Amino acid sequence: MNPTWWLLSLAIGAGEPPLVHYVTKAETRSWEPIALAEIEKMIEQAALQPLTAPGSMRLVKTGFGELKSGAYTLVINGRFVEEAELFSVYLTFGPGNNADLPSFYVAETTKALGRQSRAEMESRIRAAATSAGKRLAEVLAPRLESVRLQVGAPPMDDPGLPLVWGPVEVAPPDRGMKAVRTLVDVKNDDNQRSAAVAELTGQAFDQPAARDALLHCVLRDPSPRIRVDCVEALTPVARNHLPTQRVLLSAMRLEVADEVVVALAKVSQSFVGLSRLETLATWLELVAADATPSRAAESIADLLRKEGDVPNLDLAVSACLQQEALAYGKKRSCADTLLKAVPFPRRAAVAYRYLERAELVGTGAEQAYEATLEAVIGDRKNPTDPRIAALLVEVAGKRSLGRMRHKVLYHARDHAPATAATLEKLLQIAQEQRVAEPAVRAVGEVVDRAPELKEMALGGLEQLKKKARWLPQPSRSDPYRELEEVKQRLSRAR
Repeated sequence: MNPTWWLLSLAIGAGEPPLVHYVTKAETRSWEPIALAEIEKMIEQAALQPLTAPGSMRLVKTGFGELKSGAYTLVINGRFVEEAELFSVYLTFGPGNNADLPSFYVAETTKALGRQSRAEMESRIRAAATSAGKRLAEVLAPRLESVRLQVGAPPMDDPGLPLVWGPVEVAPPDRGMKAVRTLVDVKNDDNQRSAAVAELTGQAFDQPAARDALLHCVLRDPSPRIRVDCVEALTPVARNHLPTQRVLLSAMRLEVADEVVVALAKVSQSFVGLSRLETLATWLELVAADATPSRAAESIADLLRKEGDVPNLDLAVSACLQQEALAYGKKRSCADTLLKAVPFPRRAAVAYRYLERAELVGTGAEQAYEATLEAVIGDRKNPTDPRIAALLVEVAGKRSLGRMRHKVLYHARDHAPATAATLEKLLQIAQEQRVAEPAVRAVGEVVDRAPELKEMALGGLEQLKKKARWLPQPSRSDPYRELEEVKQRLSRAR
């Protein structure tokens, strides 16, 4: 098809940019250096400017009651972080009347605002909101445009989560207490430091020095077992203390020991409000990151499965599948657990690049690939995305897929486009002996779906018989016999 004509036809069928309803809300628990009403106007203006620049959405401000009456929703949140004297901006895009696009979550935190002039505080807050708006616009613009043009959402190329975590610092603990001195001095043996943790646990509620010492332990103690003890000691405090929540979430993103990540994830399940959004975003970042320990990633994937379709899920699953780490248990967990949490119509965009680019080495890689295929291949109720259907024939020719080529060809029989181009590709693949039988069988199945291709298929099979150099292989079936059986079946068909 002429590309110019195709673009013109899209333009003719295109509609208006989708309608997005939005609300803005700022909050604080005590520290309020600038009135919240002023903050709301400030972050709204700064965030919306880059979001509206691409012209990919129509924005209407509403209350929370009318928020979901548009095609999509946008929530602009701001929060003062009291003890750290910071300000965080959160943008959440999600479904309204339409649920065809993923939800996205962007966060940005300022540099420290304490002891700054009002003008400087405003400048830093605006800069954070503008940056958050730009990153959300980069993620949203092509997907909103696909809605306007009524075409499938683009595949996720090299996805990354649109998050910038602010600085998280812990004040040096006051060493006036003996237990604090014992805990923070890593030259003391594990038993001594463990006893100090037990002593400080009951004081973490009302003694900042005890709480700070336990937080230092979570971030810096060399023993994973002691770090777990410190996490558990902070659990009661973390339920309601925002600065502690922020440190624990930061620690989770930096942690390398399975057992500590699992302990931190367990504690973070109790976080609510905006901290809940940060928790889910942290879990997703761990799933997407190459460095996350395999067992911890699988445990967090299970937690996310229970949450369902959360913001940034599509990006995180796509990043997990495409990551270069060789921990195939992580990829399989993403395919088996999290890809299935993505609504079926969106899975093609999430998995396409992985299915297209994967180079499979070993059983673990093959199992991850197979699980992904099973998650994106549809049925009569949910037909396979045309892009995935076409991709099946392309990747079936890749020798780097190893034994998975048989599985790909199995699905191609039912889902690949029933076209002359598909037949040509299958006949070409069939020249290779290791995949000759499933490729020839797929030729027959494609003709069953498109009888007008019968003569072309019969001619192609005859040419294949003459050109192929298949060797007899004991204890294996004969591809020549399969070829003859398919030819005879097609010849008998009306």
